[in-house]
Amino acid sequence: MEKTKTSKKALRSLINDSLQEALAKLELPEPSKKVKKLLHRNSKKLATLFAHSMKRDDRRKRKAEKFMEDAVGGKKKKSKKAKDVRLEEAVA
Repeated sequence: MEKTKTSKKALRSLINDSLQEALAKLELPEPSKKVKKLLHRNSKKLATLFAHSMKRDDRRKRKAEKFMEDAVGGKKKKSKKAKDVRLEEAVA
């Protein structure tokens, strides 16, 4: 599996740039300091959510791969009953 890791800071800058670019196409007046601050805060929140969802997806994929490897490999858990039976046989 290909491992790609993106930092929240990089995601935030990408989202912030995309938001500013989209707003520039709307031909709105020049944004004030408040508007820029609001965009920065929202892009920060979106980057956090996006990074979290990427981590969750990655964990799901790894878990599914591990499950498939275990299923194909034939690894089985040994039960406590089997251990108890072996111990009784050894004692007797």
